[in-house]
Amino acid sequence: MPKFPSLSPKLAPIPGHVGAAWRLWSHFKSLDVAAIAEEAERPFHLALIGTDDQTALLSARLALESPAPRDLGANGPANIQPYLGTYSAAASAPPDSLLLHADPLTADEAHLAETLAKMVLAHPELRLSLARHVPAFRPAVSAQLIGEASKDNARIALISALPGILPMTAFLSPATALGDMFVLTRNQITLLLKIAAVYGKEIDLRARTKELLPVVGSAFGWRAAARELIGLVPGGIGLVVKGSIAYAGTYTVGKAAMIYYSTGQTLTGPRLRQLYLDSLKEATGRIQPLLTRIRPAAKVKSGLDKPTSAGV
Repeated sequence: MPKFPSLSPKLAPIPGHVGAAWRLWSHFKSLDVAAIAEEAERPFHLALIGTDDQTALLSARLALESPAPRDLGANGPANIQPYLGTYSAAASAPPDSLLLHADPLTADEAHLAETLAKMVLAHPELRLSLARHVPAFRPAVSAQLIGEASKDNARIALISALPGILPMTAFLSPATALGDMFVLTRNQITLLLKIAAVYGKEIDLRARTKELLPVVGSAFGWRAAARELIGLVPGGIGLVVKGSIAYAGTYTVGKAAMIYYSTGQTLTGPRLRQLYLDSLKEATGRIQPLLTRIRPAAKVKSGLDKPTSAGV
């Protein structure tokens, strides 16, 4: 079971919130897990274009998560043959195939990784299925899922914090009405389920309970820390702090899950702490542009920037 951040007593699950955590968990049973499972099994066809030797080499590489995998166990590379075909020319491939020209990809690992990342960006509706069935896609898809969820949670945290700075913006986000803790934690759980799908695990809340419950339990600690820190610093800086905590917490949950599902290993406390601190530093640079975009929109919607009669 992956470990999740507990950077200080303030960030650890709070005993008095055990009952509340259980009620929170009960809400997440309504998550649309079936939609994730359906997305993870969408059909696709990879067309490998090249000579027999080139396509055989590329096929062997695609069956591995990385060139030096540590997670194969006794089963060896994944069986990806049902999901691909080999062709001497692109014109021979079936319509709607995803084309991979084998020649340049067999000689350069960096080029292969870049090509796979571009492919999943171009076909986001297929990325869970691609990664679930073809291991070489897993690093790119996991990185995209973690980055998107971290940025989304940072945006939610920023908007939900705005009422403390701009009192008339309370209506702007469902996160404010429902409680940002609920929304942020739900997004983290969805992220963890998607990463489980990427790594071929059963996509079911009950099957993943041992991995998901620590996320729910830690939600109270993350929120308490953010609420306390935002009150200690000036308005704009406080928003950055709260957004950064949401970003870094989500990123750390995602990376811990990715490592766990890939290798079966959990991060040690010091390594987990360092991962969080590193992501917190990165988050600060990513939050400011989000805040720059959100604040003017919030002012306009709240009526703070409405033109006066003199300006009409």
